[in-house]
Amino acid sequence: MKKLLLASAIAIAATGQAYADYQFEVGAVYTDFERNTVDFDGFGVGGEFHFDKVDTSKGPLAEAAFLDKSSFVNFAFLTVEPDFPNADDEDTTNIGGRFVTATNLIIEADWTTQDDGNNDTDAVRIGVGTYLSETSDVVVSYTSQDDDNNNDVDYLNVDFHGVNSLNQGASVAYDVSVGYIDADSDDGYRIGVGGTYYFSNMFGLGVDAELIDVGNFSSDEIGIEANFFPNEQVELFARIFDVGGDADSDGIIIGGAVRF
Repeated sequence: MKKLLLASAIAIAATGQAYADYQFEVGAVYTDFERNTVDFDGFGVGGEFHFDKVDTSKGPLAEAAFLDKSSFVNFAFLTVEPDFPNADDEDTTNIGGRFVTATNLIIEADWTTQDDGNNDTDAVRIGVGTYLSETSDVVVSYTSQDDDNNNDVDYLNVDFHGVNSLNQGASVAYDVSVGYIDADSDDGYRIGVGGTYYFSNMFGLGVDAELIDVGNFSSDEIGIEANFFPNEQVELFARIFDVGGDADSDGIIIGGAVRF
């Protein structure tokens, strides 16, 4: 999770101090998007605590926790407001963590709750995986989701992530994700791919795509994102996304994170 209070980031950057390693990360995001012809805007905050200092010397700063096999706990809160009278805000809260053992075993756990004023949705996710090498891992996860209307959905996902070094300080990160979705009356699948090219350890550009098909529902999403570290303590990032099919939406997310 990489999110930051922009004002705090600017203040810290102005001090001229830089610390390569970090243990805490806090921040915020702003989002503006349109979903089914309705405009939304929102604001989120989040934080991440690592059990040990994260070594940032192993590759791109955005991949530091992954490359250092760091264990951590995190939280995030996002609220979005529809642009029409008397509309209820949509609030999402997530608490989770990732734990990596000395034998490279990965254990992940997350709890997410969403309240849109009419319906509460809760989801619990458990994942188990391993590092395949010093720069790649695979995690198999199961998610159980239910809401006030007794709509139950189960997800089984396999996620692969890797980072490869290239010449002249560049590197590339890539993701492949395949999932099975079991809803009350239908089942389907999810496929996602993504990649980020890091021109240096402090700047990267990425693109990702996802397809979902469950019964009569289908959607496709493509996103373009950038992250930049003006110094080793501060990350700024932006993402543009477009979702087609039955989940028609498009928008932007901007924000950043400060590390200490």
